[in-house]
Amino acid sequence: MDQVDGLATFGYHVDDRSGLPSTWQIGEHIAVVGDTGTGKTYLVSKLTELREYVVIFRTKADDIKFPGFVKARTVDALDNFRHTRILLEPTHGQQMRQGYELFTRVYKQGGWTVVIDEEWFVEARLHLTEYVETLLTQGRSGKLSVVVGMQRPARISRFVISQCTHLFSFRVEGRDLQTMKEATSPRVVEPIAALSGHDFTYYNRATRIVATGNARALDRIIVGGRRPGRA
Repeated sequence: MDQVDGLATFGYHVDDRSGLPSTWQIGEHIAVVGDTGTGKTYLVSKLTELREYVVIFRTKADDIKFPGFVKARTVDALDNFRHTRILLEPTHGQQMRQGYELFTRVYKQGGWTVVIDEEWFVEARLHLTEYVETLLTQGRSGKLSVVVGMQRPARISRFVISQCTHLFSFRVEGRDLQTMKEATSPRVVEPIAALSGHDFTYYNRATRIVATGNARALDRIIVGGRRPGRA
C-alpha cells in the first residue's frame, strides 16, 4: 500500500512538486466518503484545484469556504462561461429546480467538473438520481467529471458508486462498510475499517491501486484544465 506526502497515489503518477496527482482524466468520476469533521470537504476542495472549470452544488449551509469561487443562486452563472469556478447555493425552495437545470446544462455544454456536496440529499430529497446517473454514464463522451460527496454510502444508489473510477474513503462502519465492500473489494475495506481521524483510503477501480493518505497533510496543487465545450 502506497503513501505519498499525505495523499494516496492517484492511479497514474504523482506530481513531485506537490505530492498530489498530476493526472485525473476528463470523464473520470470521484466518490469521497466521510462523516462530518473527517476532512472530506477539505479533500474535495483540494481536488477541485486540479481542474479550472468547476461548479459546486451546495445543498446545506455552513461556514466552509471555497476560495476563488463565485457564489451564485442560479445556474445563470454558467452562461457564456463568464465564471470558471462557481459555488451554486440555491435557496431552499429552488434546490430541486436549480439542481435539475445544473445537471442538464453541464451535460449539454460539456467540459465542467461538477461537485455534489451530499449525494444522499440530491437523491432522497431532490429526487434527481437519474440526472446524476446520466452525468456519470455519459461523462467521458461529454468531457465532464463528477465528484460525489457522501456520508452514508449505504443510503446511496449503488450505481452511482460503481461509476466512480476513483474513491476516497474516511472511516465508515456497519452497513456503510458493507456497502463499500460490495462496491469495491475486501482488500479495500480492510484499511478503511482501521482508519482514524483524518486518515483515508484511496482506491482506483481501473488500476486496482489501494493506498492511504491524510486530509491534513495535503499540499497546494497546481491548477490545470481545459475550456468547457464538446470537442
